[in-house]
Amino acid sequence: VVGLATFDSMLWGVLLGGLWALHRNRGLLRVALGMALTAFLANVGTYLFPTCEAVLVSCLLDLALLVFVTGIILSHVVEQGQVDADRIFGAVCGYLLIGLTWALIYGALDPLQPGSFDLGEAGAPADAPEADPAPHFADMDPFLYYSLVTLSTLGYGDIVAVTRAARSLSALEAVVGQLYIAVVVARLIGLQIIARRREGP
Repeated sequence: VVGLATFDSMLWGVLLGGLWALHRNRGLLRVALGMALTAFLANVGTYLFPTCEAVLVSCLLDLALLVFVTGIILSHVVEQGQVDADRIFGAVCGYLLIGLTWALIYGALDPLQPGSFDLGEAGAPADAPEADPAPHFADMDPFLYYSLVTLSTLGYGDIVAVTRAARSLSALEAVVGQLYIAVVVARLIGLQIIARRREGP
């Protein structure tokens, strides 16, 4: 429960920051707040009814909100305009949000296909009580760690994707991580060059 609460706190801190970034667009903000309220109530429900089904629903609602907020932030990063500190911070946040998104995907996949990941020492200890209704969801740390390691293509190998779905998602995240850096950095440099040319010598 402590691991899940820690992950939820970090996730909601990031999401609230993303919601604040939408305060200038009332329409998008209303949609995001509706999604956030639904996801928050589902999160609270997982502590009252800690079943695999309840946590899976909560995870999927968090995922939908995360994808929505990430898309809005990234659209702001690549749009026309001056490259300023907000845009740079948005690019960094977008990268980290992608890591959080994949962590939630992995966290949802493992109960749906048990054994999708060999968590090694990061998994539940051998003497853990069998009555835990959602053993993997109780600690999202391994999935967040695995996601960030995969996104940055470090590939330590201490956590391994076992099933075909897990391997496919892992490979896709690694490709997305490399393309993100290449495309976003190229876009920001291009925007800066355009801005300087408009300013003139």
